[in-house]
Amino acid sequence: MSDTVTEAKKPGFIPPREPLYEWGMRVSTTEDLFNDGSHPHAAEGALLIPKGTPGTIVRIGHAEGTTIPVYLVEFPAGVVVGCLEEEILPADGKRRGVPGVME
Repeated sequence: MSDTVTEAKKPGFIPPREPLYEWGMRVSTTEDLFNDGSHPHAAEGALLIPKGTPGTIVRIGHAEGTTIPVYLVEFPAGVVVGCLEEEILPADGKRRGVPGVME
């Protein structure tokens, strides 16, 4: 009998999920946004953007190691904050559907 090591299956490539919102879209915050330590110009835990503040999506990426879209939103005074979909709402007030799912 040979000593065979069973190789664990590696997960396959999972493509990033399509974002619900688009670059250039006007949005507002659905909740107060606090610094989680990733914003260099404010203390950790500091309020960055109050609920309801309008802004514009200036870039869309994905959270490191995940397929979750992250939106860089520019708010008044040039403050740019990374937001998740549940933290913003289009300025028209209508949530978008899930990509690939018909409503």
